[in-house]
Amino acid sequence: MACFNWLADVALSLCSPREVRQVRTTADPPMAPEDALKLLKEGNRRFVDGRPFGSRTKHAARRQLVDEGQAPHTAIIGCADSRAPLEMIFDAMPGDIFALRNAGNTCTHAEGSMVGSLEFCT
Repeated sequence: MACFNWLADVALSLCSPREVRQVRTTADPPMAPEDALKLLKEGNRRFVDGRPFGSRTKHAARRQLVDEGQAPHTAIIGCADSRAPLEMIFDAMPGDIFALRNAGNTCTHAEGSMVGSLEFCT
């Protein structure tokens, strides 16, 4: 397994663009809303231009999220439609977006609603 992770890191480093952004963990300070919106806009521009890098995450970055915990800068309630994955259209790094998928406009006061999930996120 370690050999596979090393090979994956080498392959990704060879074909990944030079632009790299670290994953956010609980060790990072809170992010200002303006900065989070800027990251979302930049990511969407990369997605539209066909030059994403968020999906090319190295094993070490994913391990860092496991060890230190995630610190999403944005929570989004989006459509459950699988044709529009939020992490992809915003070219987000793992742990950047706390994505809640919903179908049928069910974000009401009903028991088990998404409100509890948003509270967990924050």
